[in-house]
Amino acid sequence: MYKVFNLLSVFIRQFCLSNPYAMYFETSVYADIFNIIIGGTILHFLSFFLTSSIYEKEKHPSWLGCALYCINYIFNTALISFLCYNFNKLNLTYIILISFIVNLIIWILIGILKESVYSII
Repeated sequence: MYKVFNLLSVFIRQFCLSNPYAMYFETSVYADIFNIIIGGTILHFLSFFLTSSIYEKEKHPSWLGCALYCINYIFNTALISFLCYNFNKLNLTYIILISFIVNLIIWILIGILKESVYSII
């Protein structure tokens, strides 16, 4: 089950999601290089951070962690894309900081509501 979710997650992340940083660079080559080196690391950190608020390796199956990571990756890509395109006058550093703050607020809310989340899962 894990392998299916892992392959689906990789496919979605690599081929279905746009580069959220594209508008900050003159060519798509520079945007892709930034996304591979820095932007992808930021998306990974934010997605892993949110996933860790719900998923616990000892309590949940591995496929669930993979699915939650993919969902959080999609969410963070959409959040950064939304901020980049709607607040394009902001520096990219501020966009990333705002994304982190939004993730932190969600992480805190999930922590407060953790019992309810576990009863759903």
